[in-house]
Amino acid sequence: MTTRAGSAAAEAAPEEYAAARADAIVVARPERVFLRAYGRDPVRMLHGLVTNDLAGAPEGRGVYAAFLTPKGRMIGDAWLFRVAGGEVLLELDAAAAPGVREHLKRSVPPLFARFEELPLAALGIYGPRAAEVVRAVLGAAPPGDAAEGESVEGAWDGAVWRVVRSLETAEPGGYELIGPAAAAPALRAALIAAGARPASAGTLEVLRIEAGRPRWGAELDDTVLPLEAGLKERAISTTKGCYTGQEVVIRILHRGHVNRHLRRLLLGDAPAPERGAPVTRPEDGKPVGTVTAACASPRFGQTIALAYVRREVEPGALVHVGAEGREARVVELAS
Repeated sequence: MTTRAGSAAAEAAPEEYAAARADAIVVARPERVFLRAYGRDPVRMLHGLVTNDLAGAPEGRGVYAAFLTPKGRMIGDAWLFRVAGGEVLLELDAAAAPGVREHLKRSVPPLFARFEELPLAALGIYGPRAAEVVRAVLGAAPPGDAAEGESVEGAWDGAVWRVVRSLETAEPGGYELIGPAAAAPALRAALIAAGARPASAGTLEVLRIEAGRPRWGAELDDTVLPLEAGLKERAISTTKGCYTGQEVVIRILHRGHVNRHLRRLLLGDAPAPERGAPVTRPEDGKPVGTVTAACASPRFGQTIALAYVRREVEPGALVHVGAEGREARVVELAS
């Protein structure tokens, strides 16, 4: 896969990380962009392009899915929400947006659906007290331990905000708040006044790596098959009708396999490797993978990394990482 070799490892501010584990943090998410799909039949048009079951989702429930090429490679990933009036709200990473928009332009007749970017913004709030803070500010009862993507609406300063259950981190509470971009700084200030600690993107990245959550631009890009990234349960419906790239997905699920898997690496007290660092076999130095992200993890009490490794390198195996050949143990993402 393409990598930005040399990118620095993620770092969390200790006080921010502590608040995420014991209290609540709020993080601006400027990398998230939003598209409105409207017209004669946007649900049907998008349902035929994505890997998950949008048509079967109730209104307001977010569906996580991938857009694929006919060869099964990812064009982008997105959250899709069916909203009032038969429209669809798409949320995706800004880095994936150009490819997805071009794909939609090529694939969807304007007669049936059109797309426009909306002036919306996202705030992430995570931690055991996240629900309490959201309830105090927005007057909405967050969807607790419901499935990821469940949402409710709250109001603040005359505007409607969507409160979406998020599992972006491994913390017990997590939500994304979606609403008018112009009001986001003031809402962030209100959440801080209600007890949430402001936190950086670096702290959120450490929490994401600990949770083993792939993201676009790190573990996900246009070279990746969704099954390599462990997205079967989150992003793929095995019961819906046809979609672009389905033939490849079904063939892998029923008659084949992928050649690599996204795994977690445990590196003990070694320095965090840079993105793009090679993963090699100890016995002969043969390359078997590549690091996508790494950090010093308070949760694991050691340095950890996410990496794609060849399928023959099974969980429990020892590998070497980087030019220095630091030893690491390969484990499942859920470990």
